[in-house]
Amino acid sequence: MSVINNQDARSKDEWLSYLESTHPSDIEMGLGRVTQVAKNLGLFKPAPITIVVGGTNGKGTTTAFLSQLLAQKGLSSAGYNSPHIHQYNERVNQRDRQGNARLTSDQELCAAFSAIEAGRGDIPLTYFEFGTLAALWQIKHWQVDVALLEVGLGGRLDAVNIVDTDLAIVTSVGLDHQDWLGDTLDLIGYEKAGIGRKHKPLICGQPKVADGFIDHANTIQAHALYQDIDFSITCIDHGLVFKQHDKEIKLPRGHIPHHNIASAIAGLDALDLLPDTRGIELAVAATKVPGRLASYQYQYLGHDITFTLDVAHNPQAAEYLASQASNSDTAILAMLADKDPVAVIQALPQIKYWHIAGLSGYRGQSAEQLIKKLDQAHISTSNMECHLTVADALQSLLQSERFNRHSIHGPVFVIGSFLTVSAAEDALKSMEGLTIHGT
Repeated sequence: MSVINNQDARSKDEWLSYLESTHPSDIEMGLGRVTQVAKNLGLFKPAPITIVVGGTNGKGTTTAFLSQLLAQKGLSSAGYNSPHIHQYNERVNQRDRQGNARLTSDQELCAAFSAIEAGRGDIPLTYFEFGTLAALWQIKHWQVDVALLEVGLGGRLDAVNIVDTDLAIVTSVGLDHQDWLGDTLDLIGYEKAGIGRKHKPLICGQPKVADGFIDHANTIQAHALYQDIDFSITCIDHGLVFKQHDKEIKLPRGHIPHHNIASAIAGLDALDLLPDTRGIELAVAATKVPGRLASYQYQYLGHDITFTLDVAHNPQAAEYLASQASNSDTAILAMLADKDPVAVIQALPQIKYWHIAGLSGYRGQSAEQLIKKLDQAHISTSNMECHLTVADALQSLLQSERFNRHSIHGPVFVIGSFLTVSAAEDALKSMEGLTIHGT
Protein backbone atom coordinates (compact mmCIF):
# COMPACT_ATOMS: atom_id res chain seq x y z
CA MET A 1 0.00 0.00 0.00
CA SER A 2 1.52 3.32 -0.98
CA VAL A 3 1.55 6.44 1.15
CA ILE A 4 -0.79 9.11 -0.14
CA ASN A 5 1.19 11.84 -1.90
CA ASN A 6 -0.01 14.98 -0.16
CA GLN A 7 1.70 18.33 -0.54
CA ASP A 8 0.57 19.43 2.93
CA ALA A 9 3.80 20.13 4.83
CA ARG A 10 2.27 20.60 8.29
CA SER A 11 4.36 19.36 11.21
CA LYS A 12 3.01 16.96 13.80
CA ASP A 13 2.35 19.78 16.27
CA GLU A 14 0.58 21.80 13.57
CA TRP A 15 -1.58 18.80 12.72
CA LEU A 16 -2.49 18.25 16.37
CA SER A 17 -3.45 21.92 16.74
CA TYR A 18 -5.55 21.59 13.60
CA LEU A 19 -7.30 18.49 14.96
CA GLU A 20 -8.25 20.41 18.08
CA SER A 21 -9.88 23.12 15.97
CA THR A 22 -11.79 21.10 13.36
CA HIS A 23 -14.86 20.30 15.47
CA PRO A 24 -16.58 22.36 18.18
CA SER A 25 -17.07 19.38 20.52
CA ASP A 26 -14.48 17.20 22.23
CA ILE A 27 -16.97 14.32 22.32
CA GLU A 28 -19.97 13.75 20.10
CA MET A 29 -21.49 10.30 20.46
CA GLY A 30 -22.50 8.45 17.32
CA LEU A 31 -20.79 6.52 14.53
CA GLY A 32 -22.30 8.11 11.42
CA ARG A 33 -19.49 10.56 10.59
CA VAL A 34 -16.59 8.26 11.38
CA THR A 35 -18.25 5.35 9.55
CA GLN A 36 -18.56 7.35 6.33
CA VAL A 37 -14.90 8.36 6.35
CA ALA A 38 -13.82 4.80 7.15
CA LYS A 39 -15.90 3.59 4.21
CA ASN A 40 -14.25 6.13 1.91
CA LEU A 41 -10.79 4.87 2.92
CA GLY A 42 -11.48 1.16 3.45
CA LEU A 43 -10.59 1.10 7.15
CA PHE A 44 -13.12 -1.34 8.61
CA LYS A 45 -10.56 -4.18 8.62
CA PRO A 46 -7.13 -2.70 9.44
CA ALA A 47 -5.54 -6.14 9.87
CA PRO A 48 -6.45 -9.77 9.08
CA ILE A 49 -7.34 -10.22 12.77
CA THR A 50 -8.83 -7.28 14.67
CA ILE A 51 -9.18 -7.23 18.47
CA VAL A 52 -10.89 -4.44 20.40
CA VAL A 53 -10.40 -3.88 24.12
CA GLY A 54 -12.78 -1.81 26.21
CA GLY A 55 -13.43 -1.34 29.91
CA THR A 56 -13.36 1.20 32.70
CA ASN A 57 -9.80 0.25 33.67
CA GLY A 58 -7.08 -2.04 32.35
CA LYS A 59 -7.31 -1.45 28.62
CA GLY A 60 -3.71 -0.35 28.15
CA THR A 61 -2.24 -3.18 30.20
CA THR A 62 -4.40 -5.74 28.40
CA THR A 63 -3.43 -4.58 24.90
CA ALA A 64 0.24 -4.49 25.95
CA PHE A 65 0.02 -8.07 27.22
CA LEU A 66 -1.81 -9.19 24.08
CA SER A 67 1.02 -7.82 21.92
CA GLN A 68 3.57 -9.77 23.96
CA LEU A 69 1.52 -12.97 23.70
CA LEU A 70 1.15 -12.55 19.94
CA ALA A 71 4.90 -12.03 19.52
CA GLN A 72 5.46 -15.29 21.40
CA LYS A 73 3.12 -16.89 18.87
CA GLY A 74 5.21 -15.43 16.03
CA LEU A 75 2.64 -12.81 15.02
CA SER A 76 3.13 -9.08 14.48
CA SER A 77 0.68 -6.56 15.91
CA ALA A 78 -0.08 -2.87 16.01
CA GLY A 79 -1.90 -1.05 18.76
CA TYR A 80 -4.01 2.05 19.18
CA ASN A 81 -4.16 3.39 22.73
CA SER A 82 -5.23 6.63 24.37
CA PRO A 83 -4.52 8.93 25.95
CA HIS A 84 -0.75 9.32 25.86
CA ILE A 85 1.62 10.27 28.69
CA HIS A 86 4.42 12.24 27.01
CA GLN A 87 3.88 12.38 23.23
CA TYR A 88 1.03 11.66 20.83
CA ASN A 89 3.14 9.02 19.05
CA GLU A 90 2.54 6.68 22.00
CA ARG A 91 -1.02 6.21 20.78
CA VAL A 92 0.01 4.21 17.70
CA ASN A 93 2.58 1.48 18.19
CA GLN A 94 3.88 -1.67 16.55
CA ARG A 95 5.47 -4.94 17.71
CA ASP A 96 7.07 -7.25 15.15
CA ARG A 97 7.14 -11.05 15.15
CA GLN A 98 10.41 -11.04 17.09
CA GLY A 99 8.91 -8.89 19.86
CA ASN A 100 10.62 -5.62 18.92
CA ALA A 101 8.42 -2.61 19.61
CA ARG A 102 8.33 0.93 18.28
CA LEU A 103 6.09 3.98 18.20
CA THR A 104 4.83 5.57 15.04
CA SER A 105 7.13 8.30 13.73
CA ASP A 106 6.22 11.95 13.27
CA GLN A 107 6.44 11.45 9.50
CA GLU A 108 4.06 8.48 9.61
CA LEU A 109 1.61 10.39 11.80
CA CYS A 110 1.58 13.33 9.41
CA ALA A 111 0.99 11.01 6.43
CA ALA A 112 -1.93 9.39 8.27
CA PHE A 113 -3.45 12.74 9.22
CA SER A 114 -3.13 13.90 5.61
CA ALA A 115 -4.89 10.75 4.40
CA ILE A 116 -7.82 11.32 6.77
CA GLU A 117 -8.04 15.00 5.84
CA ALA A 118 -8.26 14.05 2.17
CA GLY A 119 -10.74 11.24 2.82
CA ARG A 120 -13.15 13.11 5.08
CA GLY A 121 -14.14 15.77 2.55
CA ASP A 122 -16.54 18.11 4.35
CA ILE A 123 -17.45 15.60 7.10
CA PRO A 124 -16.72 17.13 10.54
CA LEU A 125 -14.71 14.95 12.94
CA THR A 126 -13.86 15.34 16.62
CA TYR A 127 -10.24 15.22 17.77
CA PHE A 128 -10.67 11.60 18.90
CA GLU A 129 -12.47 10.52 15.73
CA PHE A 130 -9.78 12.07 13.52
CA GLY A 131 -7.04 10.41 15.58
CA THR A 132 -8.81 7.05 15.56
CA LEU A 133 -9.20 7.03 11.80
CA ALA A 134 -5.55 8.05 11.39
CA ALA A 135 -4.52 5.15 13.62
CA LEU A 136 -6.60 2.69 11.58
CA TRP A 137 -5.03 4.03 8.39
CA GLN A 138 -1.53 3.68 9.82
CA ILE A 139 -2.12 0.15 11.13
CA LYS A 140 -3.51 -0.91 7.76
CA HIS A 141 -0.44 0.59 6.05
CA TRP A 142 1.89 -1.37 8.35
CA GLN A 143 0.30 -4.66 7.20
CA VAL A 144 0.60 -6.43 10.55
CA ASP A 145 -1.06 -9.72 11.47
CA VAL A 146 -3.23 -8.38 14.30
CA ALA A 147 -4.69 -4.96 15.17
CA LEU A 148 -5.16 -4.23 18.90
CA LEU A 149 -7.56 -1.32 19.34
CA GLU A 150 -8.35 0.31 22.66
CA VAL A 151 -11.88 1.68 22.98
CA GLY A 152 -11.63 5.17 24.40
CA LEU A 153 -15.08 6.02 25.79
CA GLY A 154 -17.78 3.51 26.62
CA GLY A 155 -17.95 1.08 23.74
CA ARG A 156 -21.11 0.88 21.68
CA LEU A 157 -20.84 4.42 20.25
CA ASP A 158 -17.07 4.84 20.42
CA ALA A 159 -15.28 5.59 17.13
CA VAL A 160 -13.21 2.40 17.42
CA ASN A 161 -16.40 0.33 17.32
CA ILE A 162 -16.77 0.78 13.55
CA VAL A 163 -14.25 -1.99 12.84
CA ASP A 164 -14.93 -5.55 11.77
CA THR A 165 -14.05 -7.20 15.10
CA ASP A 166 -12.88 -10.80 15.57
CA LEU A 167 -12.53 -10.63 19.35
CA ALA A 168 -13.77 -8.14 21.94
CA ILE A 169 -12.45 -7.92 25.50
CA VAL A 170 -14.10 -5.83 28.21
CA THR A 171 -11.62 -5.65 31.05
CA SER A 172 -13.86 -4.12 33.73
CA VAL A 173 -17.16 -2.34 34.24
CA GLY A 174 -17.10 0.52 36.73
CA LEU A 175 -18.52 3.99 37.24
CA ASP A 176 -16.76 6.51 35.00
CA HIS A 177 -17.76 8.97 32.24
CA GLN A 178 -21.24 8.96 33.78
CA ASP A 179 -22.34 12.10 31.91
CA TRP A 180 -22.01 10.13 28.66
CA LEU A 181 -22.58 6.49 29.62
CA GLY A 182 -25.17 6.59 32.39
CA ASP A 183 -25.04 6.60 36.18
CA THR A 184 -25.58 2.90 36.93
CA LEU A 185 -23.47 -0.19 36.31
CA ASP A 186 -26.31 -1.68 34.28
CA LEU A 187 -26.30 1.27 31.86
CA ILE A 188 -22.52 1.36 31.63
CA GLY A 189 -22.39 -2.42 31.21
CA TYR A 190 -24.86 -2.14 28.33
CA GLU A 191 -22.61 0.36 26.56
CA LYS A 192 -19.45 -1.68 27.07
CA ALA A 193 -21.01 -4.95 25.88
CA GLY A 194 -21.76 -3.13 22.62
CA ILE A 195 -18.23 -3.78 21.32
CA GLY A 196 -19.11 -7.46 20.95
CA ARG A 197 -20.18 -9.04 17.68
CA LYS A 198 -22.67 -11.73 16.74
CA HIS A 199 -21.21 -15.24 17.22
CA LYS A 200 -17.75 -13.76 17.95
CA PRO A 201 -15.98 -14.17 21.33
CA LEU A 202 -16.65 -11.42 23.89
CA ILE A 203 -14.49 -11.76 26.99
CA CYS A 204 -15.74 -10.13 30.20
CA GLY A 205 -12.97 -9.60 32.73
CA GLN A 206 -15.26 -8.12 35.39
CA PRO A 207 -16.24 -10.70 38.03
CA LYS A 208 -19.94 -10.57 38.88
CA VAL A 209 -20.64 -8.15 36.07
CA ALA A 210 -23.89 -6.14 36.05
CA ASP A 211 -26.98 -7.62 34.39
CA GLY A 212 -27.00 -4.81 31.84
CA PHE A 213 -23.81 -6.22 30.32
CA ILE A 214 -25.09 -9.80 30.26
CA ASP A 215 -28.46 -8.81 28.77
CA HIS A 216 -26.89 -6.81 25.93
CA ALA A 217 -24.30 -9.51 25.21
CA ASN A 218 -27.15 -11.98 24.86
CA THR A 219 -29.17 -9.59 22.69
CA ILE A 220 -26.37 -9.14 20.16
CA GLN A 221 -25.70 -12.92 20.30
CA ALA A 222 -22.04 -12.56 21.18
CA HIS A 223 -20.19 -15.66 22.36
CA ALA A 224 -19.59 -14.31 25.85
CA LEU A 225 -17.06 -15.79 28.28
CA TYR A 226 -17.05 -14.53 31.88
CA GLN A 227 -14.32 -14.24 34.48
CA ASP A 228 -14.81 -16.64 37.42
CA ILE A 229 -17.40 -18.61 35.43
CA ASP A 230 -15.82 -19.69 32.13
CA PHE A 231 -12.23 -18.96 33.19
CA SER A 232 -10.44 -17.79 36.33
CA ILE A 233 -7.11 -16.69 37.73
CA THR A 234 -5.91 -17.06 41.31
CA CYS A 235 -2.98 -15.52 43.15
CA ILE A 236 -0.76 -18.03 44.93
CA ASP A 237 2.62 -17.64 46.61
CA HIS A 238 4.89 -15.83 44.14
CA GLY A 239 2.65 -16.59 41.18
CA LEU A 240 -0.69 -17.08 39.46
CA VAL A 241 -2.82 -20.01 38.34
CA PHE A 242 -5.04 -19.60 35.26
CA LYS A 243 -7.85 -22.15 34.80
CA GLN A 244 -10.24 -22.75 31.93
CA HIS A 245 -12.15 -26.01 31.55
CA ASP A 246 -9.51 -28.73 31.93
CA LYS A 247 -6.63 -26.31 31.33
CA GLU A 248 -4.45 -25.12 34.23
CA ILE A 249 -1.44 -22.86 33.69
CA LYS A 250 0.96 -21.71 36.42
CA LEU A 251 2.43 -18.28 35.77
CA PRO A 252 4.67 -15.68 37.40
CA ARG A 253 2.93 -12.82 39.23
CA GLY A 254 3.82 -10.25 36.58
CA HIS A 255 3.55 -6.47 36.68
CA ILE A 256 -0.07 -5.91 35.62
CA PRO A 257 -3.45 -6.78 37.21
CA HIS A 258 -4.02 -10.52 37.13
CA HIS A 259 -7.63 -10.22 35.93
CA ASN A 260 -6.33 -8.53 32.77
CA ILE A 261 -3.82 -11.35 32.29
CA ALA A 262 -6.67 -13.86 32.47
CA SER A 263 -8.88 -11.93 30.03
CA ALA A 264 -6.13 -11.72 27.41
CA ILE A 265 -5.30 -15.43 27.72
CA ALA A 266 -8.97 -16.41 27.45
CA GLY A 267 -9.39 -14.14 24.43
CA LEU A 268 -6.48 -15.47 22.41
CA ASP A 269 -7.43 -19.02 23.37
CA ALA A 270 -10.89 -18.38 21.87
CA LEU A 271 -9.15 -17.44 18.58
CA ASP A 272 -6.73 -20.39 18.82
CA LEU A 273 -3.83 -17.90 18.90
CA LEU A 274 -2.44 -18.67 22.35
CA PRO A 275 1.28 -19.49 22.55
CA ASP A 276 2.51 -22.44 24.61
CA THR A 277 2.89 -22.23 28.37
CA ARG A 278 6.51 -21.08 28.16
CA GLY A 279 5.49 -18.33 25.76
CA ILE A 280 2.74 -17.18 28.13
CA GLU A 281 5.22 -17.12 31.03
CA LEU A 282 7.65 -14.99 29.03
CA ALA A 283 4.86 -12.61 27.98
CA VAL A 284 3.68 -12.15 31.58
CA ALA A 285 7.21 -11.39 32.76
CA ALA A 286 7.88 -8.95 29.89
CA THR A 287 4.73 -6.83 30.15
CA LYS A 288 5.26 -3.50 31.89
CA VAL A 289 3.18 -0.44 31.05
CA PRO A 290 4.23 3.16 31.80
CA GLY A 291 1.96 4.88 34.29
CA ARG A 292 0.43 1.67 35.64
CA LEU A 293 1.83 0.64 39.01
CA ALA A 294 5.18 2.03 37.89
CA SER A 295 7.43 2.03 40.98
CA TYR A 296 10.75 3.88 41.19
CA GLN A 297 13.20 3.77 44.09
CA TYR A 298 15.13 6.96 44.77
CA GLN A 299 17.57 8.45 47.19
CA TYR A 300 17.33 12.07 48.29
CA LEU A 301 19.94 13.53 50.62
CA GLY A 302 20.90 10.02 51.69
CA HIS A 303 17.33 8.88 52.45
CA ASP A 304 15.45 6.22 50.46
CA ILE A 305 11.97 6.81 49.05
CA THR A 306 9.79 4.90 46.57
CA PHE A 307 7.21 6.53 44.31
CA THR A 308 4.47 4.48 42.64
CA LEU A 309 2.98 6.32 39.65
CA ASP A 310 -0.45 5.29 38.41
CA VAL A 311 -3.04 6.95 36.18
CA ALA A 312 -5.85 5.80 38.51
CA HIS A 313 -8.69 8.33 38.27
CA ASN A 314 -11.76 6.38 39.37
CA PRO A 315 -12.69 4.33 42.46
CA GLN A 316 -12.24 0.94 40.81
CA ALA A 317 -8.66 1.75 39.82
CA ALA A 318 -7.94 3.25 43.25
CA GLU A 319 -9.28 0.15 45.01
CA TYR A 320 -6.91 -2.04 43.02
CA LEU A 321 -4.03 0.28 43.84
CA ALA A 322 -4.93 0.08 47.54
CA SER A 323 -4.82 -3.72 47.43
CA GLN A 324 -1.27 -3.66 46.04
CA ALA A 325 0.31 -1.50 48.76
CA SER A 326 -1.76 -1.58 51.93
CA ASN A 327 1.09 -0.12 54.01
CA SER A 328 1.26 3.17 52.11
CA ASP A 329 0.23 6.25 54.06
CA THR A 330 1.09 9.13 51.68
CA ALA A 331 -0.18 10.17 48.26
CA ILE A 332 0.03 13.01 45.76
CA LEU A 333 -3.27 13.57 43.92
CA ALA A 334 -3.94 15.76 40.89
CA MET A 335 -7.11 15.20 38.86
CA LEU A 336 -8.99 16.69 35.94
CA ALA A 337 -12.05 18.73 36.82
CA ASP A 338 -14.54 16.23 35.36
CA LYS A 339 -13.36 13.34 37.58
CA ASP A 340 -14.55 12.39 41.08
CA PRO A 341 -11.84 12.95 43.72
CA VAL A 342 -14.19 12.00 46.55
CA ALA A 343 -14.63 8.43 45.33
CA VAL A 344 -10.90 8.03 44.68
CA ILE A 345 -9.94 9.21 48.17
CA GLN A 346 -12.60 7.04 49.79
CA ALA A 347 -11.15 4.03 47.94
CA LEU A 348 -7.75 4.62 49.57
CA PRO A 349 -8.54 4.64 53.32
CA GLN A 350 -4.96 3.77 54.28
CA ILE A 351 -3.68 7.13 53.00
CA LYS A 352 -3.33 9.48 55.97
CA TYR A 353 -1.39 12.30 54.30
CA TRP A 354 -2.57 13.79 51.03
CA HIS A 355 -0.63 16.29 48.91
CA ILE A 356 -3.15 17.87 46.53
CA ALA A 357 -1.72 19.42 43.36
CA GLY A 358 -3.13 21.44 40.49
CA LEU A 359 -3.25 20.54 36.81
CA SER A 360 -3.20 23.13 34.04
CA GLY A 361 -5.18 23.01 30.79
CA TYR A 362 -8.80 23.49 29.87
CA ARG A 363 -9.94 20.40 31.83
CA GLY A 364 -7.51 21.01 34.67
CA GLN A 365 -8.21 22.44 38.10
CA SER A 366 -6.24 24.00 40.91
CA ALA A 367 -5.53 22.25 44.19
CA GLU A 368 -7.84 24.73 45.90
CA GLN A 369 -10.70 23.84 43.56
CA LEU A 370 -10.16 20.14 44.22
CA ILE A 371 -10.03 20.70 48.00
CA LYS A 372 -13.30 22.67 47.80
CA LYS A 373 -15.02 19.63 46.24
CA LEU A 374 -13.76 17.46 49.09
CA ASP A 375 -14.97 19.98 51.69
CA GLN A 376 -18.40 20.06 50.08
CA ALA A 377 -18.54 16.25 50.35
CA HIS A 378 -17.56 16.47 54.03
CA ILE A 379 -14.21 14.75 53.47
CA SER A 380 -11.70 15.73 56.17
CA THR A 381 -8.98 17.91 54.68
CA SER A 382 -6.99 18.46 57.89
CA ASN A 383 -4.07 16.33 56.66
CA MET A 384 -4.13 17.71 53.13
CA GLU A 385 -1.60 20.16 51.72
CA CYS A 386 -2.22 22.19 48.56
CA HIS A 387 0.46 22.70 45.89
CA LEU A 388 0.47 24.64 42.66
CA THR A 389 1.83 21.74 40.57
CA VAL A 390 2.77 18.07 40.87
CA ALA A 391 6.44 19.08 40.82
CA ASP A 392 5.84 21.42 43.76
CA ALA A 393 4.12 18.61 45.67
CA LEU A 394 7.06 16.27 45.11
CA GLN A 395 9.56 18.92 46.19
CA SER A 396 7.56 19.77 49.30
CA LEU A 397 7.27 16.13 50.29
CA LEU A 398 11.02 15.56 49.98
CA GLN A 399 11.71 18.63 52.11
CA SER A 400 9.12 17.73 54.74
CA GLU A 401 9.81 16.86 58.36
CA ARG A 402 8.10 13.49 57.83
CA PHE A 403 10.63 12.57 55.13
CA ASN A 404 13.57 13.73 57.25
CA ARG A 405 12.30 11.63 60.18
CA HIS A 406 11.93 8.54 57.94
CA SER A 407 8.24 8.43 58.90
CA ILE A 408 6.75 7.99 55.42
CA HIS A 409 5.49 4.41 55.17
CA GLY A 410 5.34 2.35 51.99
CA PRO A 411 5.59 3.78 48.51
CA VAL A 412 4.22 7.27 47.91
CA PHE A 413 1.35 7.07 45.43
CA VAL A 414 1.29 9.71 42.66
CA ILE A 415 -2.11 9.34 41.03
CA GLY A 416 -5.08 11.00 39.33
CA SER A 417 -4.58 11.13 35.56
CA PHE A 418 -2.21 10.61 32.66
CA LEU A 419 -1.23 14.27 33.03
CA THR A 420 -0.33 13.66 36.69
CA VAL A 421 1.97 10.78 35.79
CA SER A 422 3.57 12.76 32.96
CA ALA A 423 4.23 15.74 35.24
CA ALA A 424 5.65 13.49 37.96
CA GLU A 425 7.99 11.65 35.59
CA ASP A 426 9.30 14.94 34.21
CA ALA A 427 9.85 16.35 37.69
CA LEU A 428 11.57 13.24 39.04
CA LYS A 429 14.01 13.24 36.13
CA SER A 430 15.09 16.83 36.72
CA MET A 431 14.92 17.30 40.49
CA GLU A 432 18.26 18.31 41.95
CA GLY A 433 19.64 15.93 44.55
CA LEU A 434 17.30 13.06 43.61
CA THR A 435 18.96 9.91 42.25
CA ILE A 436 17.34 6.71 41.09
CA HIS A 437 18.84 3.44 42.25
CA GLY A 438 16.32 0.77 41.22
CA THR A 439 12.98 0.01 39.59
